[in-house]
Amino acid sequence: MEDSPPPGRGEGQGEGLGQATEEDVLRALVIKGSATLESLADAVLTTSDKVRSVVERLINAGLVESTPDGVRLTGSGKRTGASQLAADRNRWGGDHANAALESFGALDLHVKDAITAWQLREVDGAQVLNDHADAAYDDEVLDGLASLHGDAAAWLSSLRDPPPALRRYLTRLERALELARNGDERFIASPRVDSYHGVWFELHEDLIQLAGRSRA
Repeated sequence: MEDSPPPGRGEGQGEGLGQATEEDVLRALVIKGSATLESLADAVLTTSDKVRSVVERLINAGLVESTPDGVRLTGSGKRTGASQLAADRNRWGGDHANAALESFGALDLHVKDAITAWQLREVDGAQVLNDHADAAYDDEVLDGLASLHGDAAAWLSSLRDPPPALRRYLTRLERALELARNGDERFIASPRVDSYHGVWFELHEDLIQLAGRSRA
């Protein structure tokens, strides 16, 4: 159950964050599948030290197990997590969940386009990896993502009585965008941190599961 965040992450981001419950951690692992302690802490808006004690209780209860790279749900944990997600779906209502997923679609396309523009750019009519040598281009892409985030924040805030797990995504997206705009470009799309792209993917997956659907 190693916990070794990349340089520049971890303790500083934990300042002022709250406690996490066993339900919070299980719910996060339903969406993530497996996770390091650091990424779990990011997902439930707490610190690695605080999430560690919760994970240890879940391991003792047979709901979570250690892996070489972090932790994951056991079979029993998956069943418990699925029941928890079903309870969220029932409380929110299938109509609300499906409407949220449908309205998410247009935003999703625009955000994916912005992430693609960050990772790739057109040179002489061909798509090539963005080497980030053109600061003006990168600034334009980041400004575009910030504008889209305003739309995403308004959309998330407009959801009617969503499950608590959905409310955390706005905080995570805002944190990722702020860190990216302050110079840590990993927080746009890197899988090694709680990046905007990574959080957005998890939000989409959460909406899909709440609606009782699958990506297939």
